[in-house]
Parts: sequence; C-alpha cells; structure tokens
Amino acid sequence: MRIDVLMFEGVAEVDAMATYAVFAHAKSRGLAVDPRLVTADGATSVQGCYGTTIGELEPWSPATAQVLAVSGGWIEEEIERGVIPRQLAEAKRAGGAGLILAGIDSGAILLGAAGLIAGRPATTHRPGYHLLEKYAEVVDARVVDDGDLVTCGTGWFAGVDLACWLLERELGAAAEIVALEQWIGRDRQGTVWRR
Repeated sequence: MRIDVLMFEGVAEVDAMATYAVFAHAKSRGLAVDPRLVTADGATSVQGCYGTTIGELEPWSPATAQVLAVSGGWIEEEIERGVIPRQLAEAKRAGGAGLILAGIDSGAILLGAAGLIAGRPATTHRPGYHLLEKYAEVVDARVVDDGDLVTCGTGWFAGVDLACWLLERELGAAAEIVALEQWIGRDRQGTVWRR
C-alpha cells in the first residue's frame, strides 16, 4: 500500500513526520506499506511551520498511491492562495474512488477547501472547528472514518492514531499495530468514529 504524505511550505512538521514515522516503522516490521514524503509541485525540499527544512522529497503519485495524507500547518494562507486546494482536487480526480484521503489535524480543512469533503463527517484541530464546519459535518472525535475519507483531531500525536487505525483497517494488522504501539511507547487515544 503506497502512502503519500504531502509536504508543503508551512507544513506542521510533527503532523507530517509523526504520521510518516508510523508508516515507515510498519514497513520496517514487514507490513506491506510504502510511505513517501511528497510534494504536489515537484519541490525537493520545504520549510515547515517551525522553520525546519525537510529535504529529499519526491513528486506525489495520486494515480498509484492508495492513501494521500494531508497534514496541517499554515493552512489559512494556503487556502487563500488556492494552489494546494486545487492540487488536492486534481489528485483526487487522478486517484479516483480508490484513493483514501487522510486529513491530519488541520489538513482536513485543506481537503474541505478543495471541495473534497462537502457535508461529510470529519474532524480537525479543535480550535479549527469553525473553519471545518464551512465544509463538513464536524465530529468531535479523535479519528473519524468515513470510508475513503479519514480525519484526525487535535494534538501532535493525532496523526499517529490515524496511521495506526489505517494500518489496522487496511491491512488487518491488529497484532502488529499493538507491537508497534509498544515499541513507540504510546497507546492510541480516543475513539474511532464510524458511520
């Protein structure tokens, strides 16, 4: 399962990298995942919202990825520019019904601005509920699973919970996920809301 974690100027480093780390560690444990740090515009490096430069990025591949994970960060500026929302809409068209969109924290709001979650249940960073409610039915839960749309809420480690849930759901790897949680020293928090 190829997982593209979208990186962009102003991305929240912890959102993106903690989520990526779960998928990368799962791969090292032999699970059938292929996580990539990608950009939509072909940039090979970006600067995160706290000033960290993240390099060795590759172009995304929505047509071959099974999951496109979109992190939060300086999203209001990106929504105003409109470039990333347009690119996300194009990615979903390229990926089709088989592409799972994963909104990490305020990344769900970017998906909303792209017109990809209209009226669907979703969650985000609690201070951003008022932004998300323009696009989605806001659910106050740690992880909200609506099939090809999975979002997670508040906290630097919400993306860890989302990644563990996706691995369990898509690969049926519950025992491996428990072992992974034991290795990273953190159990998942909250509940997964499902329709």
